Formats: sequence, structure tokens, C-alpha cells
Amino acid sequence: MFYGFFCATLPELVCGVPPELSLEEFDTLAKDELSPKRFAMLCSMDGSDDEQELPEIYREMRKFDRFLQLRIAEKRAEKLGRVTELPLPEEYHTDVDFALPGAASADDPRERERLVDKIRWMKIDDLESCHNQDFTTLCAYRMRLQMLEKYRKRSSSDGNTVFEETVSRLASPIDKM
Repeated sequence: MFYGFFCATLPELVCGVPPELSLEEFDTLAKDELSPKRFAMLCSMDGSDDEQELPEIYREMRKFDRFLQLRIAEKRAEKLGRVTELPLPEEYHTDVDFALPGAASADDPRERERLVDKIRWMKIDDLESCHNQDFTTLCAYRMRLQMLEKYRKRSSSDGNTVFEETVSRLASPIDKM
């Protein structure tokens, strides 16, 4: 099915730039444009454990993300000087091995996460490349929007508050029972 008009009305998403549209707003628009079955499939990445029920782009992205997480764990173990036997991945993604060293070496955790998300963004670009304003395009848009949405909810002041609360809890004496 062709979703050209709906896709054309969506604002462009740029990696690292706050989106004009929230995920909630996108879902509201999509619910009006898609059949209930298609809308459920669009949102299935959020909660479905049965990978066979997921659209192909979501299945591929989950496999990719497992590989990415495995490589991140290996880099962290390596940095800590620990030898870790991790399971072999289903398939290898050389683009992760090429891009991850730069992301893993960033000192700032927030910057590290942004660089890892950039790797994910590029993979979504690859998975969407042969699609033009179809359902896969909408799935890719939603994944990108989810990625950008998590940064919208974060702020330095909130992070500092959580940090201060954690330090206070750790510094206070533990009550004995």
C-alpha cells in the first residue's frame, strides 16, 4: 500500500535535532491514517516479544541492536581489562565495528549514547533505502522519532538532581535493623 500523502505531511527528522512532532502526536496521526491492524503493527516494536509478528524492518533492527549491544559490552569489558565470553551473534555488521570505536571512546556518557544512536540511525537509513513512502517508511520514521524523543525528555537540571539524590543516598549512613 502507498502512504505517500501521509508521509509527505510529516516533518523531516534530522539525527540529533529535536523533532517538531512528538511520538504521541505521530501515533495520533497514524491511527487516523492506518487500518487498526496496520497501526498495531506500526506500534508493535514497543511491546511485541514475538518477532514473527513484527514488520521486517523491526526484526532486522532488533537483530542489529543485539549485535550493537554485544559489541558495546565487549568494548566495555575490554576497557575494564576483563576477558568475557559473549555469545556469537547471528550475523556480523561491519559498519558497527567501523563506527563503534569512536562512540565507545567518548568520555561523556551522553555523547557516547548520541554516537551509538547515530549508528542506529544509519542502520535505519540502510533498511529503508529501497522503500519509498510505504509502510516500512512509516516504521523507520517512528523508530527515528522514538530515538529523538528520548533526548527531548532529558535535561541537565534533571540529571543533576538525580545525581545529587544518588550521592546523598550513598553518603548517608545505612540504618541498622
